[in-house]
Amino acid sequence: MKTSLIAIASSLLLAAPAWADETADTSPSEADQIVVTGTKFSGDFGGKSGIPIDRVPQSVQIVSADDIVAQGAGSIGDLLRGVPSANPGYSRVGAYQSFSLKVRGFLADQMRNGIRQRYYEDVDASALSNIERVEVLKGPSGVLYGQSAVGGIISIITKRPQDEPAVNLALSGGNYRHKMLTIDMTGGLASGLAVRVTGEVERSGTFVDFQDMNRINAGFSLRYAPSDRVTANLVAEYVERDTQRNPGLPIVGTVLNNGGAALSRSLYLGEPAVDTMNADAPLVQAWVDFALSDAWTITPRFQFQEFNTSFTQIRLRAPQPDLVTINRNGRTGREDDAYTIAQLDLSGTLKTGPVTHKLLLGYEYDHERGRFTQYNLTNVVPINVRTPVYAFNSLAPTRSFAFDSFYNIEGHALYAQDQIDLTPRWNLIGAVRHSWIDASDGPYGGAPANQAATGSTIWQIGSTYRLTDALSVYAGYNTGFDIESTGGARTRTGAPLMPEESNQAELGLRYRSGGLRGSVSLFRIKRVNAVTADPVDPDYSINAGEQRVNGVEVEGELQISDGWRISAGYAYLDGEVTRSNDGIAGLRIGDLPKHSFTARTELEIPGTPLTLRGGVHHITDRVLVDGSAVVLPAYTLADLGLGLELKPFRIDATVRNLFDQRYFTASGNGFAVYPGDPRTFTLRLSLGF
Repeated sequence: MKTSLIAIASSLLLAAPAWADETADTSPSEADQIVVTGTKFSGDFGGKSGIPIDRVPQSVQIVSADDIVAQGAGSIGDLLRGVPSANPGYSRVGAYQSFSLKVRGFLADQMRNGIRQRYYEDVDASALSNIERVEVLKGPSGVLYGQSAVGGIISIITKRPQDEPAVNLALSGGNYRHKMLTIDMTGGLASGLAVRVTGEVERSGTFVDFQDMNRINAGFSLRYAPSDRVTANLVAEYVERDTQRNPGLPIVGTVLNNGGAALSRSLYLGEPAVDTMNADAPLVQAWVDFALSDAWTITPRFQFQEFNTSFTQIRLRAPQPDLVTINRNGRTGREDDAYTIAQLDLSGTLKTGPVTHKLLLGYEYDHERGRFTQYNLTNVVPINVRTPVYAFNSLAPTRSFAFDSFYNIEGHALYAQDQIDLTPRWNLIGAVRHSWIDASDGPYGGAPANQAATGSTIWQIGSTYRLTDALSVYAGYNTGFDIESTGGARTRTGAPLMPEESNQAELGLRYRSGGLRGSVSLFRIKRVNAVTADPVDPDYSINAGEQRVNGVEVEGELQISDGWRISAGYAYLDGEVTRSNDGIAGLRIGDLPKHSFTARTELEIPGTPLTLRGGVHHITDRVLVDGSAVVLPAYTLADLGLGLELKPFRIDATVRNLFDQRYFTASGNGFAVYPGDPRTFTLRLSLGF
């Protein structure tokens, strides 16, 4: 199965030469020269939208590959610390950081080269070696990207092959036995054909006792342009992570007092002798741009990925009356998922009188198969946090069968987008998508499977108007949908649960002049049709919940001189559960700070190869989960760094959490939190030629 799917991807590349022979005598189309307002990147958002970033009627921020190195970032979550209203989630010592990343109060989904990842991002949030840039689009955007999270899109664009040969090797080391090797090589193989190979291997400890971090990621990219009319791309990646399944720390002793000394951040309350989390995922993407004429291009896209993991997990439950003995349970199991997505896009321009339309018409097919087998551990005992004794050092775990479930999706979608240039200063964007989804889940423990066919129609409209060459105003209304919590499930009456939906209204200003750029936005984002308990029978769910966030964001950058730059951002987010049958209506949304602030500066010391860097990130308190009375305290993190350019060598040193701030992040349940990273030092030595 996997071999045949990879063959399909390769066939897209093999089709390119024949097309090139037929079209090589046709002149190429002209590429628009785009000047971006409020970003560091000139181009279109997301790898497939065709919308220049300065015309996207939503807030967008970009983190480049250089930023990743300069910040000493260790994960996708670290990168989000510089994005106002983005929640970086928990540390990479947690099981799946992607489950905790949020934008504007709601979960954010990751895309790769314009195609949603679905599972690939779950394996290793530290796999940064093949990333060229990260574009954070705030708010739901399901028209082009399909089922996606409410909060926004973390769009990852991978590194592209270059014709000029280049090699970069880097060694990183630091405290907690951090050791990592990174490689990036590119160059042309023949006329029109270029290759790029990236990867990294890490063998490190962590600040948590007994938890190591062994991981590898590799990327291979080909670009083949046999003529001006054809460009074919192949991207193959693989990630693998082997670590312990960290259960976190209990609420009491961390954010609540347990009557004694606060718990150490390094404390491990699982079972080191048996806890495991091994995960891996291959990914293959291929797409070919065929220019039908100077005005029209057709692009087939293909992606196949897997997610495979085996685990043994101890989970913390409620404390006993003494507040230092924590009840626990456990499970062991395996999950194997395979996801195929194919798209066919037709894009081009046409004129209706004086008005220019830039059209994108597309079809998408999704094929998803998953299996999750679980056993419950039957002899897990409580643990005392002051004098922890690990039971499975002398006792073998026993287990009982829990369930063997399957998760299947067949999906089809049609979508259309029109960018309309009414005048040189004023443009409109309208888009619509209809999806047909046939989903099933189960059986669970011998119960029959649930199967349901549902559909969803979503749309988007927005406009940007340039008031002056420096100042523009934008407004937009966009929608999305997600089947993560509803696919295949049915209500008490037997009707299928509908996809959860979302919408956002946003108004903003963008400014750029000389060395100053900035933006401000006002928005309301809602999650509607959310799953909540059925008031007749709480063992079932219905689509009747709703949450909303009202917010303000301000962000900008000032180039004080040729070698001195300052950037900063602030977000105000007022979130509330507006409808729920779970008894939490009117209460705060979980893990959402009302205020957050971020700032960074970079100063090149004149006459020297030295660059100094610094940053600060502050968030106010937030409740643990929706409607919770447990409050996670506010915290402020600072970091310092320096870069030394001694070509062909480069040295980058970073100290993160400079003042060793003690803080905790939500784990996704009401019993545990994850400790944030303590003071961490990293030294990176690279050689480039």
